[in-house]
Amino acid sequence: MVVYYLKVLEMLRDWKKRQSRLEKDCMSRYGLGNSLCFVIHALVKPILFLAIISFSPCYALPNIPSFMDCEDIIFNAGFQNDSQPSNGTSGATGYQTRVVFSNSQNRTYYVYVPSTYNDAKPIPIMIVYHGASGAGTASINAQYIRSIWQSTAEEHNFIVMAQVATGGSGGWIPGTAFSILSDILDDMYLDYNIEKARIYGHGFSAGGHVMHTLMLNNSTDFADYIVSAGVLEAHAGLSAPTNVSRVVPVFASIGLSDIFGQNNLLNLTQSNHIVFNNAGWVDDKTYWIDEFVGGHVIDAQLPQKSWAKLCPFSKWQ
Repeated sequence: MVVYYLKVLEMLRDWKKRQSRLEKDCMSRYGLGNSLCFVIHALVKPILFLAIISFSPCYALPNIPSFMDCEDIIFNAGFQNDSQPSNGTSGATGYQTRVVFSNSQNRTYYVYVPSTYNDAKPIPIMIVYHGASGAGTASINAQYIRSIWQSTAEEHNFIVMAQVATGGSGGWIPGTAFSILSDILDDMYLDYNIEKARIYGHGFSAGGHVMHTLMLNNSTDFADYIVSAGVLEAHAGLSAPTNVSRVVPVFASIGLSDIFGQNNLLNLTQSNHIVFNNAGWVDDKTYWIDEFVGGHVIDAQLPQKSWAKLCPFSKWQ
């Protein structure tokens, strides 16, 4: 189900307009003094707000405590607790290098945990998949993409987890990657109180191609995702959006100069936009495309841009 908090925000803006008109009418049309108008306004305001809430077609957001860290969120607790905490404890904060045993060997992965983390409050996690740039580069690329997200994670209180690709050229082998990811998440659940209803993803280039596959094939398990220069044609396939169990929100980022070679990623990203629209994604509600000045790189402003749009989503919406 699509998030309806934007409708609530629109409703609140309308409420403020009505407040303003009420204040003006009180003094100008009815000739009442400032003090009396203030008292009347104080009494009428909650009644007006409740009336708008009652007769407007809005829906409560899932009752998940970490939503309070999202900007401009309207938090409306329902009758059930929609949070899915992992209840892990004792994990350290800051930059962490962790190891998990998966697929018959130890796998290193990289984490950033904000300084404000507290076991008492379940925290969202962002899975980040790096691009491919040759043999022996996967570990460096994983640490780099983690660093891109660090300041936004610190400011908005979520964990960043950078997995390391296992392909020979520094790229991804999807089946292996997804199996390792499952073990990584289980490992994180033990040491950190992860909000399982708010697991996000970001992939760049080869990592973006695979991120499409991960998210669209498991759309009920993840909140939403971001792709930088990642396209459906590379792995998931153009039919993937039509086969989802849930419209999982997507933020697509592409450089205006990412146009070289037979795989013109700017053109492909634009055509993917149409594919998503035709499959049920709605612009500015469940699909965003951001074209920035630059080439085949991650936009430096991407974490802030995308998180502002995607923070209010959980896997329930």
